[in-house]
Amino acid sequence: MMTKRSDKETGGRPFFLPDLCTPIMVFGIVLVAELVAIIMSLARYHTINGFWTDLGKSSLFLLWIGLGTALVLCQARPYLARMSVPAATAICLGLILATTALVSEATFWAGHLSGAGQLFATSHTEFVLRNLFASLIVGAMLLRYLYVSSQWKRNVEMEARSRIEALQARIRPHFLFNSMNTIAALTRSSPETAESAVEDLADLFRASLRENRTQIPLREELDVARLYQRIEELRLGERLKVVWEIDKLPMNLLVPSLIIQPLLENAIYHGIEPRADGGTVSIRGDIEGRRVHLCVTNPLPPELPPARRRGNRMALTNISERLELAFHGRASLEVEKSAEEHSVTLIFPREESATK
Repeated sequence: MMTKRSDKETGGRPFFLPDLCTPIMVFGIVLVAELVAIIMSLARYHTINGFWTDLGKSSLFLLWIGLGTALVLCQARPYLARMSVPAATAICLGLILATTALVSEATFWAGHLSGAGQLFATSHTEFVLRNLFASLIVGAMLLRYLYVSSQWKRNVEMEARSRIEALQARIRPHFLFNSMNTIAALTRSSPETAESAVEDLADLFRASLRENRTQIPLREELDVARLYQRIEELRLGERLKVVWEIDKLPMNLLVPSLIIQPLLENAIYHGIEPRADGGTVSIRGDIEGRRVHLCVTNPLPPELPPARRRGNRMALTNISERLELAFHGRASLEVEKSAEEHSVTLIFPREESATK
């Protein structure tokens, strides 16, 4: 949710400065400030008596600078994102220095006006300039790191998107050839049925190629699978039965396109078609905590030809890799096989998106 809000604030454009108002960033700032305070106190004091006093003073001062800078940059981020990188960097440095100067002034005068001058610097100018110089160095290094990290992350995402598109390009021709073979088999025996199948195939490809998207709502992915089911039912007739139990699934969930249809295709090709009496494919969906489970199960014939086994592994590897690219380790594909049936379960995080 924080990522979506940040993207909205920056107009959808990538920006090297992260949203410093998120809990994880605030925790990181507090942690770094405390670590720096400990290091500074250890370097200045060798006795336990002076160490704790200096640590408390340094911690409070660094936390005010760190959290104050984070708040200022967080509020300015939407405006900075509209600027060029050099201009945004310069303004960020200016805001960091201004916050440091303000906190330094407040700290100096608060310490001396309260009568606790021995806990603070005695030289006003030296105290402020020293803090500004340290903030300039640390701020410049931090902004450089954030920029390089942002560029690296952007390159990784672009590479992942290219890999997803390449994998999808391999899936669609294979799906098209299988569907055309089904229609060809119907052409002579039932021209009217073949015509209906062509219309379903056209609707299916219109849905899957409507936009160049790597992820689509689960509702659309299930519609694509149902269209494919109708095409196969025309060919196999009563030999094929498909049971859908998906009422619990969040239909607005974004998933990689063409991850369910290949599983249904495999279930029919490897489990139903080789059996003389056919069988039933079950597609069941459930929610367990913050994860969605979607399982495709099919019966198995006594013996599966080697060529069919290889095709099954290729499809599963393809889907598994696209889940990894889309969810970055938060999704998985599990396969269970017994003497009677074969099950493939897709597991991915439940993150609903508004319907577009």
